[in-house]
Amino acid sequence: MTQNKENAVKVAEKLAKYSQSIRYEDLSEKVIHEAKRTLLDTLGVTFAAKGAAAVDIMWKVLDSFGISGKSTVIGQGKKTLPQYAALANGCMTRYWDYNDGYGFPMGKGVAASHPSEIIPTCLAIGEAEKIDGKELICSIVLGYELSGRILRSIENRSLEQRGWNMDTRGSFVSPLVCGRIMKLTTEQMENALGIAGSRDMILGILDTAGEVNTMAKNLRHAYTGHTGILACMLAKEGFTGPVRVLEGEKGFNQTLLCGDMNFDTLIEGLGHFIIEDAEYKPLVASRTASGHIFATLENAKKNDINPADVARVDIYASTRVSEHTGDPSKKYPFNKESADHSIYFLTAVALTDRAVGLNQYTPEKYNDPGIKELIGKVVVHADPDLFDRDHKAGGRSVVTMKDGTVYDTTVLEPVGDNTTNPISDKQLEDKFFDCAERVMPRAQAEKIRDAIWNIDSFDNIGDFMEMLKF
Repeated sequence: MTQNKENAVKVAEKLAKYSQSIRYEDLSEKVIHEAKRTLLDTLGVTFAAKGAAAVDIMWKVLDSFGISGKSTVIGQGKKTLPQYAALANGCMTRYWDYNDGYGFPMGKGVAASHPSEIIPTCLAIGEAEKIDGKELICSIVLGYELSGRILRSIENRSLEQRGWNMDTRGSFVSPLVCGRIMKLTTEQMENALGIAGSRDMILGILDTAGEVNTMAKNLRHAYTGHTGILACMLAKEGFTGPVRVLEGEKGFNQTLLCGDMNFDTLIEGLGHFIIEDAEYKPLVASRTASGHIFATLENAKKNDINPADVARVDIYASTRVSEHTGDPSKKYPFNKESADHSIYFLTAVALTDRAVGLNQYTPEKYNDPGIKELIGKVVVHADPDLFDRDHKAGGRSVVTMKDGTVYDTTVLEPVGDNTTNPISDKQLEDKFFDCAERVMPRAQAEKIRDAIWNIDSFDNIGDFMEMLKF
């Protein structure tokens, strides 16, 4: 590893000053527009989570506290403390696993994340601090930037490959974003980073191949928002933390990364804002699984496949996808958290329903005898020569019928690939309405849509948050 020695010290100070430096006036129209796209996409999938069991439990627990505050619980409309709003809204955002992503190749795998998960935290603390829409955009851009820089700075093996969850990065992103919004001094932000960054390491068991996923998956990043806000509140009053949490003795780099963090990458960035590289999901499933799902959907539709006549389904995907979503522990899922990461279930519903959307995740689907029978016919293959070469989300679906007919379809550049097949504004709006209209009238969804495209005209985002009651 090569790095500038100057950057190996006072990392917290450098990151704090960078976080304070971003100005709306300096952002390009493209970056500002992308921030609005991420806000539209994120709020849509957040709305759709209303009524989910995990969300109902969260609301019930927060209500039992009997604590009021200045930050809105989206959907419910009640006001609570910002750290609790960040927790509740973050849980909603993550529930469907339908929010955008950012990733890059690392060996035969991918270092991937959902940077949009900082948005519930931005809204929660931003409403409490009465920031305007321009500052909201800056905080979102910053959150994406820090999230991507942290992932890219970890060399040789990703956090996931080391046994930790990628959302561990939120422990360092959240306090810096919140510190900016709260207008902390550089020193206070350094301490907030130390307070938050020294406690919220997230175990990989919350999203790994060999274990069933649970509701706790929805709290991974949300809890870092909760902690980041609290850390900033403490630091503002003089509470101190280890400012060398990243580079210090037994700090993050030494303990978790074995010295593999490149501080040049962390501090200097890529030369453009990482938010420009965000990719949006067209399907309610693991983003990297979209290639083989689209291949199966195309197979089913163009060949008018009758699921009852299927003898075998061979799915070819990258090594990472095959391992991440092809493990037997998720073969017969019984909850949403595991179903959207199961090649077997996703293939079966794609063949049966010819759709992989919000309506495919129900107990009736998980227990459907026809779905279960199809799952038993799915065979997963890792195809590194074809798919790992370019690190794309491509996939291949080979359906063999009982009469011996074989239908073979490959999709190399599925919708959502930012470089070859990006999602348009119109497609994002369609996705937003599909999510929002599950819980609100079309007219209300349209008003929120319009407000998001003009969020930088709001003098106080509290006025915008008032619209998010339904």
